[in-house]
Amino acid sequence: MSEPEDPQEVPSVEEALGSVSEQLGFTGPEEELEAINARMLQIKEEVTADLLATWPSPWKNESMVSAKVTGRLGSHKSFQVLLARRRELDEQLGTDSGPRANDDAQDPMGSYAIKIARDREAAKKPGS
Repeated sequence: MSEPEDPQEVPSVEEALGSVSEQLGFTGPEEELEAINARMLQIKEEVTADLLATWPSPWKNESMVSAKVTGRLGSHKSFQVLLARRRELDEQLGTDSGPRANDDAQDPMGSYAIKIARDREAAKKPGS
């Protein structure tokens, strides 16, 4: 059996996570958390855009799109890795950087609905 490690040689969780952030090129965990949140938002926007472009269902509505996007993100490996890292950083920093129910993020269905309405208006105009 090997001898137990000297507790003075084992870094604390804060030191370990801080060093991970520094190894990844960030000045600290806060900066890494900001970058993770930005990348997660970008992935979510990409998945939403792909879904809206490829899903021909007439049953599109905000809750259906949200459910399908959530499902796709659940199997998106990069998103899941970022989510796990964000949870580690939130625990370390004592924060909660997860999405808020009242986020002011643009509703993907809102812009889609506007596009549909414009297309219908353009189709109704004489000479089109």
